[in-house]
Amino acid sequence: MRLIKSRWLSVLSGVFFILQFQGGSACAQGTAFFYQGRLNVGASPASGTYDFAFSLYPTNQSGVAVGPLLTNAAVLVSSGLFTTTLDFGPGLYTGSNYWLQIAVRTNGAATFTNLTPRQPLLPVPYAAFANTASNLLGTVSSAQLTGTLPSSAFAGYTSTVILTNSGNVFGGNGAALTSLDASRLATGTVGDARLSTNVALLNATQTFTGASTFTNLYGNRFSGSFFGNGLVGWLVPTGTTVQAAIDTGYLLTNAQRVTVHLPAAPVIGDIVRVSGAGKGGWGILQNTNQSILGNFFGFGNASWQQSSVANANWASIACSSDGMKWVAAANSSSTKVYTSIDSGKTWSVSGSLSAAWQAVASSANGIKLVAARNNNAMYCSTNAGVTWAINSAPSTNWSSLASSSDGSRLVGVVNGGRIYVSTDSGGTWTLQTSAPSTSWFSVASSADGTNLVAVVAGGGIYTNSGSAWAPTGAPVKNWVSVSSSADGSRLAAVETGGGIYTSNNRGASWTQQSNAPVYTWAAIAGSADGSRLVAVSQNGGIYCSIDYGATWSAQSGTTGKTWNCVASSSDGGTLAAGVFGGGLYSLQASFQTTTTQGTNGSLSGVQGSAVELQYIGNNQFMPVSSAGILWAN
Repeated sequence: MRLIKSRWLSVLSGVFFILQFQGGSACAQGTAFFYQGRLNVGASPASGTYDFAFSLYPTNQSGVAVGPLLTNAAVLVSSGLFTTTLDFGPGLYTGSNYWLQIAVRTNGAATFTNLTPRQPLLPVPYAAFANTASNLLGTVSSAQLTGTLPSSAFAGYTSTVILTNSGNVFGGNGAALTSLDASRLATGTVGDARLSTNVALLNATQTFTGASTFTNLYGNRFSGSFFGNGLVGWLVPTGTTVQAAIDTGYLLTNAQRVTVHLPAAPVIGDIVRVSGAGKGGWGILQNTNQSILGNFFGFGNASWQQSSVANANWASIACSSDGMKWVAAANSSSTKVYTSIDSGKTWSVSGSLSAAWQAVASSANGIKLVAARNNNAMYCSTNAGVTWAINSAPSTNWSSLASSSDGSRLVGVVNGGRIYVSTDSGGTWTLQTSAPSTSWFSVASSADGTNLVAVVAGGGIYTNSGSAWAPTGAPVKNWVSVSSSADGSRLAAVETGGGIYTSNNRGASWTQQSNAPVYTWAAIAGSADGSRLVAVSQNGGIYCSIDYGATWSAQSGTTGKTWNCVASSSDGGTLAAGVFGGGLYSLQASFQTTTTQGTNGSLSGVQGSAVELQYIGNNQFMPVSSAGILWAN
């Protein structure tokens, strides 16, 4: 290719020569190219040696030069023609328009003279543009590709790429990758969120719906709690009410009584376990139509039996801890104290004198007895009532007596007076100065005689666990009777024309039992642990509780009598009660084969007892194992 130059003018050495530069051509090679031109001095071709200066401009007039200034010295001009090499370097020929500015001087002159006009740069130098790939057509051999391709080179690329080199390494974010073959994963960790919901996780709750078979007979090891289909895991509830779930065991450690409600819709074979480690004991409550089959202790098959003793105004009754030996006193003139050695079935006159008696108490073995006459003296017996001797207690209006298990510590309260205690089986008595003079009506003692409780008719309830008597948190009521557990922690009291109250903290607080009816209650007694209670009323019969007073059941055939006194054996299984103006009655608990059907039925146990119930269908549960005595209602 050729470039044609024409009509160039130049001034040399301060003498103005009119030079004419005509025609020109260039040949490309790399980024350099040959430039051929014709230089005239005036109208004649120039000959000789000249220096040339070349520069590129983006316009044909003025502007700022781009690229380097090229100075080619000692260029030979012959008959006006010359040839020289120009190289402005790479990166200039990108398709933009350029004009070549040429300046000339004679060889060795001081300054150059610009020739005008500038000459446009025509296609010959733009052959260097082919060194880039922007205008390539066809296929480029992979051997010709070097360097790193930018990410923009792959934007929008949708064709298949097959990478066969096992050494390929990928980095960056692979979130958009799909259809990956998981079997090719050899290293790294797959996050839990990426796994199927059918995959069991070690740190999550699992539900296995398929059949699981463990064939390692002796190598399998399990830890923790397992629930379902006979596998019973254990829970330790902290509250006092539990809704039982199927195939679950409950370890009850609460100091208060805990009630466990059976599942409402069990399936045959379902298991519920209850283990009573807590001091408060436990009770299992049934749903509608449910019942529990088994052999339980209770009063369901027993009835109150009247003894052959004559009717009297029975005022007080007491018994030995095993319920075999009884003592009873009537507030009738010229009556003796009566005793029984067969759980109250038969009675005999003791060796006491005939008088109107008000109160009696017994040691745990039934050998040491104490009895107080109405508004008179007090007597003691050391041979189960065979003989009696008056003691040193003052003659006063005694209303109630209580004894320690060994019979050495006695306490008596006076209606309209004070409280007296004895620590030598009634040999001497001490007035309790810390107790006020008031209408004391009933008193009870712990087994060791160190924890005492007494009630006031029309007043409060007082306790003495040391040397002084102090009022408890009980409300002011017309209290008529009180009972105590063997350790003195559980108390129960009744009021006339009111309700039944219990305390499980030695009287610090009291709770009225909402399931107990409001009657003219006359007396209350309880088992050694306080779990089983019996209360008699003068207008509503006899009621029993096997769950620390939480629920009460009426005793059949006991209405219509003016019950006035009651006592219980240590286990609560033998009861005796007296009617004012009537006879003496006894009740012996026996084994029964079922609880009462429905929500009124229950099963109870004390601390140390346990039961495992299995549902057998037809709304019935049955124990498959148990520990301790279980009471049924």
